[in-house]
Amino acid sequence: MYCGQDLSQLRLQSDPFIDNCPMCAEPVRGGSCRGGGGRGGQGSLSPLARWVIGGLFVGLLVVAGRWGFRGDAGINDQQAVERAKADAEAERRARTVVISVSRLLREFQNDPRADQKYRGKYLELIGVVERSGKDREDIPFVILTAGDEKAELKIECFFDAADEENETRIQRLRRGQEVTVRGEYTGRISHLQIRDCVLVKK
Repeated sequence: MYCGQDLSQLRLQSDPFIDNCPMCAEPVRGGSCRGGGGRGGQGSLSPLARWVIGGLFVGLLVVAGRWGFRGDAGINDQQAVERAKADAEAERRARTVVISVSRLLREFQNDPRADQKYRGKYLELIGVVERSGKDREDIPFVILTAGDEKAELKIECFFDAADEENETRIQRLRRGQEVTVRGEYTGRISHLQIRDCVLVKK
């Protein structure tokens, strides 16, 4: 380490690099310790400074790596959601039964096995609107008939996951209007229950 001390009074031997500085033990050049040319001098960093800078550099690499990982994870999560939606839609399509309201009601009136036959199936129903509204849990619903409002058996369609667009379309439905609704048959109470419905655009 060159400390810059004036060593002009120090007796030098024939080789100017034989004597060493008594302050820093580095070879003496031309009667003085030249400062800034060796380890830890004015032109270099102390071990502590180097350790701090190295730590900061490693920290930056770690942070950058984590942000990159998070970005990749976000993309992977989005892709997983899209795949799950596509798989769910494909599974629904595989068990979808397209049927008119009049035929479905007729089956339930005449065949005691109809409940077992359609339970859990995803139905695409074509029927006539009797009325629409919201239940006690604020879920939109539409009641469908085959055109006979005096019929004892009807179909109650609940739009459990209706978005704003679907809610607006449901509110605009009028009595006697023919619509197509898709949803899952979950059982019979007083009327047939269809859940998770959507209005099919024509």
